[in-house]
Amino acid sequence: MDMRRIGLVVFFGLGLALGCGGGGGGTSPLPDGGLPDGATGDGATPTCSSPQIACGSSCVDVSSDQMNCGGCGNACGLGQNCTSGVCACSTGLVTCGSDCADLSSDPMHCGRCGSSCDTGATCVSGACACPSPSVACPGSCADLSSSTTDCGTCGNACNPGAVCTSGVCNCPSGTTDCGGGCTTGLMADPLNCGTCGYTCADGATCEAGVCTCPAGQIVCGGVCVDVSSDEANCGSCGNDCPTGGTCTSGVCQCAGSLLACGGTCADVSTDVRNCGSCGNRCPAGGSCVSGACTCPAPLVFDGGACRDLAADPNHCGSIGNQCNDTQYCTSGSCVCRPGLTLVSGNCVDLQTDPNNCGVAGNTCGGVMVCSAGSCQVVCSGGTNRCGGACVNWETDPLNCGDCGRVCNRDQVCVTGNCRDFVPGTGCTTCPCDTACVGDTSQCCAFPTASDFICVDSSSCP
Repeated sequence: MDMRRIGLVVFFGLGLALGCGGGGGGTSPLPDGGLPDGATGDGATPTCSSPQIACGSSCVDVSSDQMNCGGCGNACGLGQNCTSGVCACSTGLVTCGSDCADLSSDPMHCGRCGSSCDTGATCVSGACACPSPSVACPGSCADLSSSTTDCGTCGNACNPGAVCTSGVCNCPSGTTDCGGGCTTGLMADPLNCGTCGYTCADGATCEAGVCTCPAGQIVCGGVCVDVSSDEANCGSCGNDCPTGGTCTSGVCQCAGSLLACGGTCADVSTDVRNCGSCGNRCPAGGSCVSGACTCPAPLVFDGGACRDLAADPNHCGSIGNQCNDTQYCTSGSCVCRPGLTLVSGNCVDLQTDPNNCGVAGNTCGGVMVCSAGSCQVVCSGGTNRCGGACVNWETDPLNCGDCGRVCNRDQVCVTGNCRDFVPGTGCTTCPCDTACVGDTSQCCAFPTASDFICVDSSSCP
């Protein structure tokens, strides 16, 4: 007898003997007292008869077992049968991954595995087709007669708010397409009021196709404003009330006794820019007292500037009293310029005048010239001949830079150029930043060491 069979007989005999008491575990005997084919009863790998093989604790035929088709654990999918150890689909179906698919009608595998139809399409004879009256557009089936995303042709999307009718995009009744979609209607749309693109001012509404501001307001700069109280548009567009002012009944008003002067509320009793009235500016250095421009002593206000009557050659001693070009003003009187002497009512230079050379009445005759106060044959000391006079073009105000070039009464000769000057009022030493400012910033001691002028130059005479 085969030893395996002897062993099984002994095993079964022991099992039966042990099981007679009813309390043992293990594999239950079959009705005829035996065990399932290949079962061991103790969890060990069973011994199976061909064509079965051991899969876990069971013997299976992998040529036909659905859960172990062709090998242990290889389960066939839904709709598949295990035939000759291969999971195969029924006739007419093909294997697509774990699925059995009818390539002629399956919309997920239409014509070939993995070829899915667009949304709304069906698979007919292996080709995707849209139900009538839809046509295939990229991504979906679309009814070109009514689809707002594919109106008339695939991809032709209607503007917002429009509907597709018979393949044409149209705005619903009462609305208009102004290029960005169907508006609420030209009669009421503030962005397209009366006509496409016409935008109402901020704060306005569109009524019957006309932009309308709230009652009592008008449009100023694209905004509805109340000109009766708007400080930037008081009484009319652009009329800006001054700083500190308010708009009442369309009129700019300033507090108390202040007047509206340009862009500010001004106290015309003290404001040097608006002294006595708007725009009446007091001169530099002046002040406004009780609405009148005044100047600090000893200066006098002449209606346009502060004048020093003691030293101003244009207002010497009194407003409008002008010294002549050979004079300057000192202590309110016109006297001869420094270096000149009064002779018979005229200011002459005794150092250069050929008719008063050195002393009044001394005349240089013939070819003689007056040089340094004496009659000589030639000019000396770097002077230049002008007729019978020897003059210094660098400093002579009667021959400044050339013969006969006379500087004005309010000019001095500096390096051969006539330069404007003003009295250095209040100046006691140079530099004098309080008096010498602006164009006339050069402080000079002139004509004496105790007199000061402010010159439009970089040097002094």
